[in-house]
Amino acid sequence: MDDVIPSGRKILREDGGVLMWQEYVDGPHKGARPLLRYFVGQLGEPSKSFTTPHDAFEHFQNLTGAPSSRPPSPSPKPRRRIVQSN
Repeated sequence: MDDVIPSGRKILREDGGVLMWQEYVDGPHKGARPLLRYFVGQLGEPSKSFTTPHDAFEHFQNLTGAPSSRPPSPSPKPRRRIVQSN
């Protein structure tokens, strides 16, 4: 993987020397729209290409040991009900 980040590349995850990113690549047919592809690679090594983000993330997890989901966020503080007396 190159140390230079080309334009159009969006870094999705990074853990240690492993990156997961997305970028548009040329389609197989002339004049076709560019295709969105996902890549996972370690610094100084060739990257692996994926067509779906979940396959790319699974490979990223295998390389890094990243958790499968984010920890749950704490619930918001409950609002107190104000009772007005007449």
